[in-house]
Amino acid sequence: MCLLAAPRRRRRQEKWWVEIVTDLPRCTYYFGPFDSDKEASTNTPGYIEDLDSEGAQRLSIRIQQCQPSKLTLCDSEQLDGVAA
Repeated sequence: MCLLAAPRRRRRQEKWWVEIVTDLPRCTYYFGPFDSDKEASTNTPGYIEDLDSEGAQRLSIRIQQCQPSKLTLCDSEQLDGVAA
């Protein structure tokens, strides 16, 4: 789970992260932190290549400002990692 930054919060700017959700295995991966969305985007192909080489089937890729509570969440951890 990635805690999203408050929209107008200026005191402490959240870093940028690449979130990749795979179907097989059912996991969410966070890669970062990056100083800009452009930097995150530039590095994304390498992460995709690594996951593809491991046989992962990806569902979605998202670049966002946040602070992940964990860098990798798989299967049952998906439910356990959700912050209330």
